[in-house]
Amino acid sequence: MVFQRGLIEALCKQGTKDLTVFSNNCGVDDWGLGLRLSYKQIKKMVSSYVGENKIFEQQYLSGELEVELIP
Repeated sequence: MVFQRGLIEALCKQGTKDLTVFSNNCGVDDWGLGLRLSYKQIKKMVSSYVGENKIFEQQYLSGELEVELIP
């Protein structure tokens, strides 16, 4: 798990922006895709479940994040 977190953090620090992400959810605060959200790297999320990520909610409601829900 430590290696995985280190890898995700390294990818976040690269500074890539405007990602379109396909995943069943958008992670949790400060973990997985939630880290990408905190770095504001995700522009569009294609998902079947949005989860309970507060950063996701804030970015979506402010118009910073596009969301496409699929069954």
